[in-house]
Amino acid sequence: MSSVCSTMSDRPVQLGQTQRFLEGLRVLIVGGISAGVILIGVGSRLAMLLLRVTSPDSVRGVESDDGFIMGQVTLAGTYNLLMLGASVGIIGAAAYLLVAPWLIGPKWFRHLTTGLAAAVVVGSMLVHADGIDFRVLKPTWLAIGVFIALPGLFGGLVGVVVDAIRRPESWTTRGRWRVALPILLVACFPLSIFVVIIAGAVYGAWVEVRDLSAIRSVRTSATYALAIRAVWLVIAIAGLVAIVSDTQEIADAVRR
Repeated sequence: MSSVCSTMSDRPVQLGQTQRFLEGLRVLIVGGISAGVILIGVGSRLAMLLLRVTSPDSVRGVESDDGFIMGQVTLAGTYNLLMLGASVGIIGAAAYLLVAPWLIGPKWFRHLTTGLAAAVVVGSMLVHADGIDFRVLKPTWLAIGVFIALPGLFGGLVGVVVDAIRRPESWTTRGRWRVALPILLVACFPLSIFVVIIAGAVYGAWVEVRDLSAIRSVRTSATYALAIRAVWLVIAIAGLVAIVSDTQEIADAVRR
């Protein structure tokens, strides 16, 4: 009898965790894919068009470090960029949900800091001295600036999109849209399902763990919050150092 009562008393908790997980998964898909497709997918295409115009004609037809043909715009290539944007968007939305509890200041400051962090961290992955991209694209400062600004813009705005979708009054929660919209977005960008599975598993584990009493007591401590913020700060500083170093190497190679 006691075991039955214990099981019955546990059900509301488990139901609450399930609801939080499903809601988080919905936000990851709707917010991540929509922000990623527009800001990363469309943004990358516009950035490439801009650099094609400003670069010399000799770069057209050259294969980029990522396997794209510079100066060539195709439907398949554009869709691949949108697909990439959808996948990156889900990762960015998941990252925002994980770091949001540790952000400080008003909303505009939180979005600004996440944008700056994304600019230096992701920018350090995109800007590299090896390869040919930043040696042939002109002007060099514009090529570097574009690939730092693009993740920065995404990092700053993905939080705005996610926060808007999480609101109870959001149109994405009304009626059939709540279920149909995530399915429709994944259907449009089917390869993103693999990222959804991974990001959903990580987020689901976090939802499960964060409700444990031992974890809850640690999370509310000032020392823990300071440690988490220090880790994010170190990562951002490391990204900034990497960008400065690679930019200097690119500048030296262009001058030679």
